[in-house]
Amino acid sequence: MNIQLKNCNIDLDEKDILANDIVFPHEYNPHRIRLWVIGHEFGAIAAVWAEHEQQAFDILIDENLGGAFLIDCPEPDIEYVHLGNAGEPCDLENAWIEAVDLEKQGIEFLLKLAEARGGCYDNLDF
Repeated sequence: MNIQLKNCNIDLDEKDILANDIVFPHEYNPHRIRLWVIGHEFGAIAAVWAEHEQQAFDILIDENLGGAFLIDCPEPDIEYVHLGNAGEPCDLENAWIEAVDLEKQGIEFLLKLAEARGGCYDNLDF
């Protein structure tokens, strides 16, 4: 599925775009929930719905989409960021995150989001 960011377009597998809390523009959204695309130096990993960057990374780890950031054997003298409900140690040195402007997305993507929300799907792979 193609997602337009500020400076580029990215392609993500539909299974990597979560439908956990879809909110469309001009809907009541007091917590400012947005779609966030998260990636690293090799490209985009996933897109999740969250209020802010920290919550987006937490959701990414909790949904088992952030394996690229997990540290298997943390060294005791290095401080790591702990993400997700389990507080998994992660290395975010090469991570990037960007909010998606839904008003600049194609109709195919928006229709897929609407269908996912209406069907209560976990992601766009249905």
